[in-house]
Amino acid sequence: MTTAKRDELLSLMMLVRSALATQSFIPAWTHIRLAEGSATTYNDTASISVKTPLLGMNPGCVPGELFIKALSSFNADSVLLQEHPNERALVVTSGRSKLKIPTLPVEDFKMPVLKGAPASIDLNDDILAAIGKCLFSVGTDPTHPEQMGVTLGAPNGLAVLYSTDNMTISRCATKSAISLPGDAPVILPTFFCEQLLSLAKAYIDDDIVLNVYPGALQVVFGKKATLLTKTLVDMEVRDFEDVIKKYLDIETLKAATMTIPKSFDAAFNRAMLILALETDKATTVTPSSEGVTLFSKSSLGESDDEFTLDKKVRVKPFKVDPGHVLRAAKSCGSVAFYDRVLVLCTPDISFVHLVAHCA
Repeated sequence: MTTAKRDELLSLMMLVRSALATQSFIPAWTHIRLAEGSATTYNDTASISVKTPLLGMNPGCVPGELFIKALSSFNADSVLLQEHPNERALVVTSGRSKLKIPTLPVEDFKMPVLKGAPASIDLNDDILAAIGKCLFSVGTDPTHPEQMGVTLGAPNGLAVLYSTDNMTISRCATKSAISLPGDAPVILPTFFCEQLLSLAKAYIDDDIVLNVYPGALQVVFGKKATLLTKTLVDMEVRDFEDVIKKYLDIETLKAATMTIPKSFDAAFNRAMLILALETDKATTVTPSSEGVTLFSKSSLGESDDEFTLDKKVRVKPFKVDPGHVLRAAKSCGSVAFYDRVLVLCTPDISFVHLVAHCA
């Protein structure tokens, strides 16, 4: 028997909810494992485990969604949890309300076994911020799993994060020195990155360490939480530095950048309005002596915009997807024009986003 603050317990259950299995091939994986002072979920790919106030209780595995919705339905500040004396069930009492929730034995909840000694990498705020900046350009095509995540590399001994969806590439450099196992880049799957950032906010004062195992990645948040994902061992990691060099030289990029004018976002937003119904969106970008003209046309109409820059653009007219431009412009202050790519970046070039010209 234990009493817990309802809001605190509900918040912890919401942290592990994302790794609940949605299919019941293994029923325990649709449950939250409450044992050994932790709440754990696993969906055959990823797992989240957090310490809970239920220390000393081992009621087993409770139906995840049912338990969360039950806690959400109560109005009282606290809940009383008891293991049923005669049945495999958890009794949850709050105020005048009482629920008896059937449970499964802890033994039914199977987890992958981590093998070998891991390579450990400290994830500081610098690296976490870089992961967040690269997330918007990860791929979603399951036939290219190597693009469905953020790649952590260290080309010069400092952590650099990359992502691509095959039409854009993001590169975010940090000042954090790291050592990768075998000097090989590590792909951090999208879901893993999203949960990593979510848990980092919840455990903001705890040390965060990434452990790289053969076939698995684990992040430990002090002594309060862990995040785990299985990885594809034979996944080929792209050499992002080599790809980027084909389009531009990072060392000389700063000299080619121009300040993004205030009218930049509004012009591309109008292009998006016109191209909203188009499957393949393409806005024509035409440099001139006066500035840059954007032209878009579809069944919805036409948009024609012009804005000036603080330098002359010396490339031929090209087409670009305005959506790819806008999603990067929110975090960038500079733009550069190249023959095959449009580049948006921060003024210090720590974050660089390449948008490929389209037909």
